[in-house]
Amino acid sequence: MKRKWLAAAAFAVLAIGILFLQDAASVQRAAIGGEVTWVIEPGAHVEEGDALVRIAALSGGEAVAARAKDRGVVRKTVTMVGAHIRKGDAVAKIGRE
Repeated sequence: MKRKWLAAAAFAVLAIGILFLQDAASVQRAAIGGEVTWVIEPGAHVEEGDALVRIAALSGGEAVAARAKDRGVVRKTVTMVGAHIRKGDAVAKIGRE
């Protein structure tokens, strides 16, 4: 009985440790949709509110489709120039610095 409790406690400690060691990257989503004209590069440092993705605007030019919700480093971009995104699509992952 004691061994079962010890094994359960060891498993719990291991599981919690793994959760804390993983990079807690947050998924950034598009606020509006359209054809992507620019995407931030992975590895870029961003502040809250920085542009992550721009799309072609109906009136010409570009509009920001997604802004950083957190401060950190762009770990991964999930879209590319020329792709079509919709509101709510994941576009990038930002991790802690």
